[in-house]
Amino acid sequence: MRKKKILVTDDDDGVQDIFKLIFEKAGYEVEIHGEAISILENKYESPDLFLLDRQLSGYDGLELCTFLKDQPATKNIPVIIVSATPDIGVLANEAGADDFIEKPFDMKSLLEKVKKWI
Repeated sequence: MRKKKILVTDDDDGVQDIFKLIFEKAGYEVEIHGEAISILENKYESPDLFLLDRQLSGYDGLELCTFLKDQPATKNIPVIIVSATPDIGVLANEAGADDFIEKPFDMKSLLEKVKKWI
């Protein structure tokens, strides 16, 4: 049985390392992207779940979510938005995200949300 794959898009190296550590320890395969452009240009392997930071350099994670949900190949793949933005739940919902996680988050609730959708 293959490992479930999570594609993380976050432009903070430290946060990338944290997500990679958490998810690999939990038994997931992790693909990290530091910018939205590689996703927009379809330069990734299709994951079981997208985890998108709201604030990416030069791009809004909510716009990226809307883009993914508009594409036939990715519209049914769950998207979770991660953000410290107030009202992120409302904004994530409007962008078509399946769920959201507010920063700061705890590891247990992060893994529970991922498990729910994957």
